[in-house]
Amino acid sequence: MISKQPFVSKAFYHLRQQIAKSIAAPLPSREYRLWRERFIRDRLKLIIILSIIFLGILATLNIGLISPALERSGEPDIMLTEYGRAFIVCLIASQFLGLSLNLILLLRHRSLSSAHLRWAFFGYSGAILVLPQLQHMLIGGTMLDLGGWTIFFLLQAVLIPVRWSWHFISQAVLIGLTSLSFLVLRFGFLGLPEAIQFPVYILFIVVMACTFGVADLGIFLYERLLMREFELRQQLQLFLHAVSHDLRNPVTGTLMLLKNLPSQSEKVLLDQTMIARMIEGQERQLKLINSLLEVHTQDVTGVPLHRQAIALRDLINAMILDFQPLVQQAQSTVQVLVPADLPIIRVDPMQLRRVYDNMIANALQYNRPGLAITLNADVQGDYLHCTISDDGQGISHTNKSNMTQASLKHCVFDRYSRGLNRRQPLHLGLGLYICRQIIEAHGGQIGVQSELGEGTTFWFTLPLGLN
Repeated sequence: MISKQPFVSKAFYHLRQQIAKSIAAPLPSREYRLWRERFIRDRLKLIIILSIIFLGILATLNIGLISPALERSGEPDIMLTEYGRAFIVCLIASQFLGLSLNLILLLRHRSLSSAHLRWAFFGYSGAILVLPQLQHMLIGGTMLDLGGWTIFFLLQAVLIPVRWSWHFISQAVLIGLTSLSFLVLRFGFLGLPEAIQFPVYILFIVVMACTFGVADLGIFLYERLLMREFELRQQLQLFLHAVSHDLRNPVTGTLMLLKNLPSQSEKVLLDQTMIARMIEGQERQLKLINSLLEVHTQDVTGVPLHRQAIALRDLINAMILDFQPLVQQAQSTVQVLVPADLPIIRVDPMQLRRVYDNMIANALQYNRPGLAITLNADVQGDYLHCTISDDGQGISHTNKSNMTQASLKHCVFDRYSRGLNRRQPLHLGLGLYICRQIIEAHGGQIGVQSELGEGTTFWFTLPLGLN
């Protein structure tokens, strides 16, 4: 007899892997978290306004239609007493007050932190569901509104389909409060016979648990899809900007070489050095295009690296030759102090050149003519420490006074962060973000030190000893 245990084990292992893969959620990026906070704030305003309108309609129907109809019926069992009418008025007024306070908070503050948004979310949920339950407990009863609560939480899940844990907490608070009222304080369900109250409570718990579970699972899966779509859209924008950003420098260098050619006669003589530099620039453009396309076609899996053993000084010297037209146009100088005896490093030369290109281009763009740029590197432990320094005006960001070096690093290398020169939107925005991605893909770190009026030093590290 052939045992089926291996097949069963493999099937179980495969099923377990699929479940784990579907449950494991990627860490959201900072850009996504900022977008999510704005999304929650806007949706909270919308759902609070809709709830106020809905409560207004219910209040109008209760006071203007249902209550008079019950009075005209003449049936004592269904007629509302003065106490009952006062109870309904107090209930609606408390809900209106709670919703209004939350709406005022959202309208007065244009930006709220995640903690404030969380409490605004709980405040809204509490105004709709917790306040009525507390009011029933004050008169010795437990509120049970199976249909209303189901509609509310499903509506909340549809309009605010993020932060499933917030939804779960608000649901758990409601169930916990109901259980406290019924099981601990022994407050029964008003209007129900004693014999069926416990079965009704069990039915309520089961139905609510199923409803909440479906809603929370839907929120969790939808937010994962939303997060993935957001990141892909951000990466697509990054790809499109990177194409224009990275191709700008070699195209500008080649164009300036052509413009500086003598034009006194119809024929122009080129020496071999200039032809070689133009060929090298065009080849680099082709490599950049291939590199960018490779990043895009790999479904945003990160920066692809094709490591080679290189001498850092040779790579920098070759790059400086291409930058000479731009440097001369800016009436600036570039001094290379990189020692020739540095250890050989295994890096992607094209990607590392992009780092230097971006940093030098930013320095030339954001400073006045006459800038002095210094490139240096030394060995620090198991890393090669590289610096690009200038004696320019330093980095400044609007509305960011008293900025520490740590916060400056976080701000400058963030995606789409820009300096004060808004005429060049691709500089100090996407370029330095790309630099950070490249250096971190190599296993290094990147940072900046800058003081207004005293210049800027960008630094990054590259690990030594990689095979």
